[in-house]
Amino acid sequence: MIDVAHPYFDSHLSWLSYNYRLLMEARDNAVPVGNRVGFLGRFSSQTDEFLRVKIHTLQALKEVSRDILEKQNLYPEPLLEHIHETLESQLEEFNSTLSSEVLPALFREGVHLYFKEPFHPQHQLFVRNYFTEKILRYLQPVFLDTKKGAKALSFEAGTLYYVVRMFRKDDYGAVIYAYVNIPSRELGRFVVLPDLAGVRQVAFLDDLIRENMSLVFPGFETIDCFSVLAERESPLELEDDFPAQVAQRIHRQLEKKNFVGSRLFYSELGMSDEMRAQLIGKAGLSDITFYERGRYLKYQDFDDFPFFYKKLYYPAQQPVDSLDFPEEQSVFDSIRAGDRLLHLPYHSHFPLVRFFTESAADPNVKEIYVSLYKISANSFIVNSLISAARNGKKVITFVEPNSQLDLQENLQWTRKLKEAGVRIIFSLPGLYVSARLALVKKKSGKGWERYAYIGTGSFYRLTARESVDHCLLTANRDIANELEFLFGYLGTREEPKKYRFLPFHTLMVCQFNMQKRLVELIDREIRNALAGSPSRIVLKISQIQDQALIAKLYQAGRAGVDVVILVKDCCSIIPDLPTISENISVIRLVDRYQENSRILYFHNKGNPELFLTSTDWTYRNLNRRIDICIPVLDAFVRSQLIQVLSSYEADNQKLVRLDTYQTNVPVATDAASRTRAQEANYRLVEQLNRRLVDRAFEKAGH
Repeated sequence: MIDVAHPYFDSHLSWLSYNYRLLMEARDNAVPVGNRVGFLGRFSSQTDEFLRVKIHTLQALKEVSRDILEKQNLYPEPLLEHIHETLESQLEEFNSTLSSEVLPALFREGVHLYFKEPFHPQHQLFVRNYFTEKILRYLQPVFLDTKKGAKALSFEAGTLYYVVRMFRKDDYGAVIYAYVNIPSRELGRFVVLPDLAGVRQVAFLDDLIRENMSLVFPGFETIDCFSVLAERESPLELEDDFPAQVAQRIHRQLEKKNFVGSRLFYSELGMSDEMRAQLIGKAGLSDITFYERGRYLKYQDFDDFPFFYKKLYYPAQQPVDSLDFPEEQSVFDSIRAGDRLLHLPYHSHFPLVRFFTESAADPNVKEIYVSLYKISANSFIVNSLISAARNGKKVITFVEPNSQLDLQENLQWTRKLKEAGVRIIFSLPGLYVSARLALVKKKSGKGWERYAYIGTGSFYRLTARESVDHCLLTANRDIANELEFLFGYLGTREEPKKYRFLPFHTLMVCQFNMQKRLVELIDREIRNALAGSPSRIVLKISQIQDQALIAKLYQAGRAGVDVVILVKDCCSIIPDLPTISENISVIRLVDRYQENSRILYFHNKGNPELFLTSTDWTYRNLNRRIDICIPVLDAFVRSQLIQVLSSYEADNQKLVRLDTYQTNVPVATDAASRTRAQEANYRLVEQLNRRLVDRAFEKAGH
């Protein structure tokens, strides 16, 4: 039952609702089978992240006094029970989808993945040779040893291993345990084998090692082996979810009880209690939460499944070159002529490359400020910043180490930037800079010109064409000046409460004025509705959990405002509740590209105001991050975003409606008029170019 006195859907269960939507796409026969494999990988990645991030906190809250929990409307024990039931159901469906639907469909298209089966006799020699020539050099077999003084053994987080039970061939009495790494990071998870009868063949790297275990441990006879995976311990960041005083009380109670969170440890299904005891006792693995899975772990590696045929995937969409950025014209001249919006991945990202490379090379550019949030070492942005610093420009970056990369790669790109002379300012607790921003200051005869970049998604893998993002490039004086104020403040590394009076009138900035301005915008729609004027709010956002803003949206819905929320994953607002949210609809779209863009629309009596942002409506983002929301001031850019939002609402192929229990209810129709938002928005980008060509002809007098 839903508690109408506290009408907020649990964010943990909402996360699982999104995970299931990914699984729905993997089960859809209309989706090309190669993409279905990718959706299984995304589901696995999301599920593992959920266990790593969320379960740890809930286990800690079980140790907290009831009075604190009840005031926060938290009941961790029944919630954990519900979560585990939901997870097990989803994982069971995942396994069934993979083995009974996706793998047979893959085979019908001419690709065979070895899955819990012995290698064909014609492959055995190849498997042995590949193992000895490619794999063996990367293996690190280690015996589980209890000898006094033996170094404590550990499993590297995120690395797959086999735990092996065996005996010496010359001594059948003593059972010996050992483990060996599965070097998927170095070699990839999949190995392509020679074709058989015209069918492409591929195998898990794991199975080649399992097949050759006698070469890993010569002189031993393997009894059995099981794959295992240890995950990183997720630190408790209670301040991200609770007000400071509540978080401090919880921390104090956990300290009194000496609470130590358990490490997540995944094992192949069927591991014996004896083998598990060996791991815990001999490898020093105390405080572990075990999760048993199927034979194969870390299915997120399906994201890197070998590419065989184009027919296995959605037809390629050639990125459209924006005519707003003629190659013969400086990118700065293009931006100065008017605000420029790129719709990624439909547009080519080349103008962004030009923006940063020209900034690095132009002798009149003197200063560059970039909030990278998360980045990788091979990013074109990193290379441009290095060039800029070596060209004598002042370059300052605000970054957070990328948790998706290993420590070595994070150190790699930070070292490169520092050696070039780039000043790097890392995020601090409570002062994470999650905005995706850049500001370029260029000297001109009239003084200073400022050019700004604002993205709604991430710089990380920006060029991979995996995600929907909107990138605005502008020379608007008000926006650029306030961005300079923001970057100046960030350089102080002081808490926001010491800078409450920064002059943000155009920008909304988290921890300064964003929440207040959002409330004002919603209140304006409420007043319009009560006065009998048309009123509407459309939010395209990744997460919406902040209860204060949700309460304000409930108030808007009760006043007659039409509220539409297009959410990617977590959503705590409950639609369709009588007398509470009858005018609020929540929809979700999952398709070939991940939806990471964020757009806010307020009807404003027919004079719509739109905003682009990279932040979500969560307590953490609004109270513990520095992020921004910018108004879309250019009428032509506004019209583009209105069309984008209309395409999403009109989708009748990939859209689902969330009901009061966050069930993904398809809205697909067999009607002759089919609308698919991502295809419609790609066509919009093509139409924009035709419109620009027509406009150029008109100016030329044709």
